[in-house]
Amino acid sequence: MAAESPAVPVRLANGAESGLASIVQQYLEQDLAEFPDKRRLARRLRGRLAMTAKDYETTVTVEFGGGEITIWDGERAPLDASIVGPYWGLTRLLQGRANPIVEHIRGRLHVRSSLKRPLFPLHVHNLMKLPPEEGARRPALAWTLAAAAGILAAGGAVALVLWLN
Repeated sequence: MAAESPAVPVRLANGAESGLASIVQQYLEQDLAEFPDKRRLARRLRGRLAMTAKDYETTVTVEFGGGEITIWDGERAPLDASIVGPYWGLTRLLQGRANPIVEHIRGRLHVRSSLKRPLFPLHVHNLMKLPPEEGARRPALAWTLAAAAGILAAGGAVALVLWLN
């Protein structure tokens, strides 16, 4: 039998009092308590993601530090990625019911990542997405490869535009 993955504490940084910070903390704590695979993934993640609910003018920064996750009110540089959208869109992401890239393509969210960490939003999505239900079919390899190719093409296009400017 495999050993249980150790806990990954999720804490609010000093002064973090916004509702968005509390909701992010609750979702992450619940998922990490329930799923050992997510705890293992959270321990490997390193970086900062800002989430902005533009309709409430509220931003939080989620810092993945391997051994723990810290949530700050406001934007805390340096950022590896940011996601901006309506509050309901961010909560769908937190619930694992939306993919940041798909929502970006649909124009519902604006996702940006640093050139050094272009796939960071997808790594965070892998932590937050809902696990497949018992007996559910997994997505076909072709869909996974098509999504990865699209992401790489978009990242290459962004890099080219930045290089040309």
